[in-house]
Amino acid sequence: MFSTGFRVRRRPAGLIALCNCWLMQMGRGTLTAAFQSCFGAVGLTLATPYLQALAMSECVLGGSMRASLFFWTIALAIVTSPVSAESAATFAAAKDPDINASCRIPFETLKDPKTGKSFALSALLNENAKLAENLRQRYIVADLNSTDENGNCRGVQEYFTSVGELSEFPRLRAIAAARKTDVASLAKESVEALVASEERPSDSAGLALELEDLQNYLQQVQRYKTDPVVKPSVVRGYCVGQTLSFCEIVDGQPKLVYRFVTSSLRNGPPPLYRYYAPINVINSRNWSSDRRYTPADARRDMRMGGGYARIVPFLNGGHPIEMPNFMHFGPVAGYSGSSGNGIHEIAGGLDSGGTFGAPVSLGCIRLNKFQAKLARWWTPSQAKFFVYFEPNRYRAFGDATTGRAKGFRTPQDPEMEIAAAPPRPAHRIVLNRAKNEFAPFSLFYFARTLAR
Repeated sequence: MFSTGFRVRRRPAGLIALCNCWLMQMGRGTLTAAFQSCFGAVGLTLATPYLQALAMSECVLGGSMRASLFFWTIALAIVTSPVSAESAATFAAAKDPDINASCRIPFETLKDPKTGKSFALSALLNENAKLAENLRQRYIVADLNSTDENGNCRGVQEYFTSVGELSEFPRLRAIAAARKTDVASLAKESVEALVASEERPSDSAGLALELEDLQNYLQQVQRYKTDPVVKPSVVRGYCVGQTLSFCEIVDGQPKLVYRFVTSSLRNGPPPLYRYYAPINVINSRNWSSDRRYTPADARRDMRMGGGYARIVPFLNGGHPIEMPNFMHFGPVAGYSGSSGNGIHEIAGGLDSGGTFGAPVSLGCIRLNKFQAKLARWWTPSQAKFFVYFEPNRYRAFGDATTGRAKGFRTPQDPEMEIAAAPPRPAHRIVLNRAKNEFAPFSLFYFARTLAR
């Protein structure tokens, strides 16, 4: 069968079902109308009248050899058809109902090179036992695949959790709910007034910390806020789809808090498990020159396991460029990977000419201005940072017409290899190699080559 998602079944059974349906419908109207009604019944989508006519002739002529040829011809037409490809140009982020899927990548998809299995949930735990429990269960996941498994550039839709839903503010959230207002509106009230309004007043010290964190967020992060970025699959020839997810464990399950568009190392996929380690740790959290580092920032940094007021520059051959909100990361002990990169705001706070979301950086993991400040504010020191990508899905360039990545190659499906293999002869046959020197490629190979 066929679908607009480019998935095909491995047998020409769809053609047989189509022909059987057509024969049963022949007495109920015109031949063409009967044939078109059968397309939907058996799950076929054919884009052109030519393909429909070809299918009709195949049903008349029959024959397993011609059925197989027809099957691969339709596969070629669908893979290379701009009409069908338009559906692939839409990005998965906008229609993915499982919002927390990216936060489960380390525990379902990413492989630990030491064991060959996914990481245990316990691997995300921050090793600083002095942190509050909610902070110890925060971690970051980089999904650096710019394409889906079929080679379609994914596009990006960012996700922001509202400040009132953050785990920093359980008591403020309860007060706001009782008053039927939002958490941010409580920032100007006194601690005493807030404690008095609680249904079950508790210690004022804990509520004072929540209030200070809220005021700090509004002053140092919220004022830079922009709308969540939404980017199509291909922008100016770049294949967009790389994301950075900020996650935490809530009630024993991974939960997405933020998802940002990002960019990683350019010039092709880096060596797997060698340039970016699969599991890293955030070693330091640094500042930016466009805002003042206040005593409230210093106190929050103490609660977050440490932080610095310093600015980290990129040396740039003697012409330093600031890397705002630089969070340095390196491999967890026992894993290989570069220790010279960080997560930071792109220099100048710009979108690199629209290329954000594609692998275009010098090695660091880049973010936009608001996103970088929020990441620095929310992420505790020593948080775990997982990096996931598949080399064939790490693509920089894409075709805007089809939405497909350039240079993408689908890994060979073992089941299709077996189905395409000729039957093994009962006796040995000695071939004349000279006569086979210019043997033509198979139709399947030709279809895949055109689709790249």
